[in-house]
Amino acid sequence: MPTADPASFAYQHHRLDAQLRAHLLDIVGADFAGALQRLQRWHRALERHIDIEDTRLLPHVPEGARWNAHLYRVEHDRIRLLADEYLQKVRAAAARPPRGTRAQRSAVLVLLDAAHSLRHLLEHHHEREEMALAHELPAALQQAAWSRARAPSA
Repeated sequence: MPTADPASFAYQHHRLDAQLRAHLLDIVGADFAGALQRLQRWHRALERHIDIEDTRLLPHVPEGARWNAHLYRVEHDRIRLLADEYLQKVRAAAARPPRGTRAQRSAVLVLLDAAHSLRHLLEHHHEREEMALAHELPAALQQAAWSRARAPSA
């Protein structure tokens, strides 16, 4: 794990990445039902993560920041779109699991290919946030935003 500080972008991103990786391991094992459950949990966590960034952090991006808040929001929109499209593909595979080894392997390959663009975008987006945004926003603001994310929901 890159950092043990739950109030850091790196920690938050690592948690999301670990969830997505666990989902992909289910895909590789052709466990489409398990993969769907994990992906749905990841998707909910991703939505919470983006919501925190959009509402609690991005409004505070300072003038002269390396990248403005608009760029992060555009990337968030693209991430949501790709995540939603991928979720639909996994739902379809879970609803009608392929029978036979060759069909399963083919479905696995199709889903891994479908996840590639999403993973690539997430990787670069997370790097951008960790490289710039994490250093441009006040630590206390980040602490407050991510601490509320860890609080039990009502």
